[in-house]
Amino acid sequence: MSLRSQYVALLVSALAAMTVPTLAFATPSTTYWAPSTANCQAKGVPHITYDTYYGKGTPPPGAGAPAYPIDTGLTIGVLPSSKVQAEVGYDVLLPSSNPVFFFLNAKVCTPESTLFKGAPAISFGIWNVGFKKDVTDYNPIHLMFQKAIPGNGYVAAGVYHGMSDVLFTNSDGKVVKNGAMLGFFSPDIPVGVKGLQKLNFTADVQTGKNVLGAGGFGLYFYFNQYVDLLVGPVFYLDSKLQPGGAKHLWTTQLDVDIPLGK
Repeated sequence: MSLRSQYVALLVSALAAMTVPTLAFATPSTTYWAPSTANCQAKGVPHITYDTYYGKGTPPPGAGAPAYPIDTGLTIGVLPSSKVQAEVGYDVLLPSSNPVFFFLNAKVCTPESTLFKGAPAISFGIWNVGFKKDVTDYNPIHLMFQKAIPGNGYVAAGVYHGMSDVLFTNSDGKVVKNGAMLGFFSPDIPVGVKGLQKLNFTADVQTGKNVLGAGGFGLYFYFNQYVDLLVGPVFYLDSKLQPGGAKHLWTTQLDVDIPLGK
């Protein structure tokens, strides 16, 4: 999943004009907007993302355009154990000004009932790891707990903590680096027609009036077990930090798994 997965990008035209930080969102395994899931990508299976966020108004690169650059990235599982899993990945936001907006993410997961019978799935990770101080170094860490719903769904809850005072300063001038993350992924809705295997509803929220604070809901279209498309709106908790001061944007996210060697 993308996106996610809190996934999102930095509006290039706003960089020179804005004095407060604008969101750059990298995409480890996500539920919808945020990494609000305790899932990790399967070992040795690259997951490619192509995420867009856009709204009605002045088209880029016009000043105040309600859109983010395209977020392209790759995440892959790296541990073979059934009890402890891990993923690493990167994102590149394009078009981009100097420096190039390149981010890393990583996460360790334990599947459900690993610690004891009935234990939730647990993950701990970091995303939006940037390399330009006070420009891209959001570096938030997150801890998530998750329980499965019959039919491949889940509910998840956890917390996050940002590492940068500058980038987590909101439009009121307050530093807000902590918040909760809640995620929901519905049981499968089989379709079974040629070209469309199933549907899944999804929703999540990342609290905190800061550049990452947002939530939304959408619909996954699974064309097969390896390719899906997610569409829906994202609603921001601090709209003044978003492109064009947007209170919400629409997202379209294409995800592709590549089961190498299978």
